[in-house]
Amino acid sequence: MTSSPHYDALVVGARCAGSAAAIALARAGRRVLLVDRTAFPSDTLSTHVNFPSAVAEIDKLGALERVMACDPPKATHGMVQADGVRCLERFASVDGIDYGICVPRPHFDDALVRTAIDAGAELRERTSCERLVWAGGRVTGAVLRGPDGEEYAVSCSLLVGADGRRSSVARMVGSERPYRGSDNNRACAFFYMDDPQVGTVWRERLIQLRQGATHALIFPCPDDRVLCLFMGPREDIPAWRKDPMGMWERMLDENPAVRERLGGATNFTKLRSTAENPAFFRRSSGPGWCLAGDAGHFKDPIIGQGMRDAMRFGRLWGEAAAPVLEDPAALDAALRAVEERRDRECMATYHWGNRESRIFDVSPLHREVLAAWDGADPPRLLHMFDRIQSPHRVLNPLVGARFATRAMLRRGADRRAILREAVEELRIDAGIWREELFPRFRSTRQSRSERTDWQWPPRRPARATGAAPAAAPAAVAVDPLDIGESVPAGAERVAA
Repeated sequence: MTSSPHYDALVVGARCAGSAAAIALARAGRRVLLVDRTAFPSDTLSTHVNFPSAVAEIDKLGALERVMACDPPKATHGMVQADGVRCLERFASVDGIDYGICVPRPHFDDALVRTAIDAGAELRERTSCERLVWAGGRVTGAVLRGPDGEEYAVSCSLLVGADGRRSSVARMVGSERPYRGSDNNRACAFFYMDDPQVGTVWRERLIQLRQGATHALIFPCPDDRVLCLFMGPREDIPAWRKDPMGMWERMLDENPAVRERLGGATNFTKLRSTAENPAFFRRSSGPGWCLAGDAGHFKDPIIGQGMRDAMRFGRLWGEAAAPVLEDPAALDAALRAVEERRDRECMATYHWGNRESRIFDVSPLHREVLAAWDGADPPRLLHMFDRIQSPHRVLNPLVGARFATRAMLRRGADRRAILREAVEELRIDAGIWREELFPRFRSTRQSRSERTDWQWPPRRPARATGAAPAAAPAAVAVDPLDIGESVPAGAERVAA
């Protein structure tokens, strides 16, 4: 086995979190090796959306010019519509950014990787981490396998595992099983397509349309394209995989707002889907190592926060580690401090994702909130998506009681059902407030937002995730099995 020179940091996984950590470390003058088992550009399953706070993180990494070179529409407004009641608000400015974007991952991740290279990181593609090297109870390096199958050793002062939910680094450091998690009742199925609303205000809006059990998330993309992502009961996934266009027509029939926005769309990609998305926290730091992005913490994708947090805390881990790499005790303390900060900042959003992943019909309480906040300034609803305020603070018990009272006073209201819903939401809020006021690091205490029947590892979906629309040509690339796994970019579009 050959060996490489010593690196200050070895980063395994080169997407949002890994590239962000590599950028921060390299900018500090550290020698960084960034490896990934795929080659860029390449695709990965994702909601792809970046709200203004996430765009601000891209800017902090120095990658915004590259990302915006893809020419994504600047979405200045966000909208949630439920059962015909609309809440449309304009995004507030976050660090000077007042728009959101949606860029397909092959282009987005490539922009981050190229920014890391420009910062001074060395990239090795089609390279996997086979096992770790330990000395004195610390990670001191890894054995890598290159594209030719040759194994070689790399020594490092810090190993960053940024290799997704099924992180091999997490397994190797003994942190694979999350210490806390929640089952997800919703699955994800989506297409890209040509946008039938080019030239209209719809290109300036990131929207969520709720009707019945399924939520539709619609985000405008570069090249006059649009992403439509359905978050419905995971029991629907077999039907999606068997008959993608039949399910598409069913969604249009069940949700007239989706038909209004996307009716007549053409040039669909193959269907992409995933059925198992348990949210979790893992122990994410230890002697000489840390877990960034989805490798350490995953929240439900329905709220679109994963990319933002991956970039933010990848960067913060890199910035914290860079000055103390020669001092093992100081390094471990710095990594632990970032993990604690991540948990504090992400806990409320984790609970929010757990709430949104429940299967529920639109209730009178939902309609009251949306109607009251339509056009609000400041944009209360969008403050939640932009992390300006936590959901349990925006919809605090006093606000919730006011909306519940309004809903119960409506003619014909089912007051008992509204009261039951309000009480249940209050109980969930009480657990979130307790965690915020009395935080405990790596706490395993269950909260009412969590559904404890989650399992690890998640069940892998069938390979039918790559099913193409019925009228598509046969030669269509097969999709990855799961979020975090990659396929080559290109050759995606098929006729509807």
